[in-house]
Amino acid sequence: MGLARSGIMNAVGSTETPPTRIAGGIADQMGAIMLAYGILAAIIDRERHGTGQKVDISHLGSMMHLQGVNVQATLAMGKSLYQSARHQPPNPLWNHYECGDGKWICLGMIEAHRYWHDFCFAMGISHLEHDPRFKDNASRSDNGEELTGILDDLFASRPREEWMKILSDGGDFIYTVVNDLTDLTEDVQALLNDYIIDYDHPVHGPMKVAGYPVQFSENPCTIQRHAPELGEHSHEILSRFCGYNDSEIEELFREKVIVSPKSPV
Repeated sequence: MGLARSGIMNAVGSTETPPTRIAGGIADQMGAIMLAYGILAAIIDRERHGTGQKVDISHLGSMMHLQGVNVQATLAMGKSLYQSARHQPPNPLWNHYECGDGKWICLGMIEAHRYWHDFCFAMGISHLEHDPRFKDNASRSDNGEELTGILDDLFASRPREEWMKILSDGGDFIYTVVNDLTDLTEDVQALLNDYIIDYDHPVHGPMKVAGYPVQFSENPCTIQRHAPELGEHSHEILSRFCGYNDSEIEELFREKVIVSPKSPV
């Protein structure tokens, strides 16, 4: 519901496509992040000024904050910012292209004029550099569909790894691979930065899990314990924090008021 109410379903695709559901519980995750952010800010304020306060977070507010640039631009201009169709971009050097092996590459050169000369040379299309259709930002925007078609055919002529090397050797370009989530699990940057780490789960054995996006030089994050199994900590919570004794807890288990860690799932 947070996705729909916040408008972010219109950020995927273009004006030619219907609103698109985004998989993965993004609103839940963003709400949790903003709640943690708010609690930390409140704790700092309490420590500095001795003031306690209520922290109020919603999925709607969190998803609006995630789209801060788009929301503010809409407020300023009075109209929504929708993603343009891939084949009709206002800047073909800020677009993604399918390579000859079916893999995609993304160009991120928003200031296209800075890169156009070197890009044309590296890509073997120097004859287009001063073509009246593409000679500057305005003409490339006006003829974005035509230039995108040319680049589509060009990128389709070689596998992605070849284009990555060509762009690497050819200039100071902004570009990267387009990962799917399977690719991401093997991405060298994700692995080197410990965004994906190894973990030996006591039940499921060795596995890979998501790491931490924030890294601390003095107190690095580590996994302290696994996600609890159903009812795993029921006894500990009831005894330590709720004041129940062992016999009372066993009675609650027998009456199935609470789930026993030995109960079948």
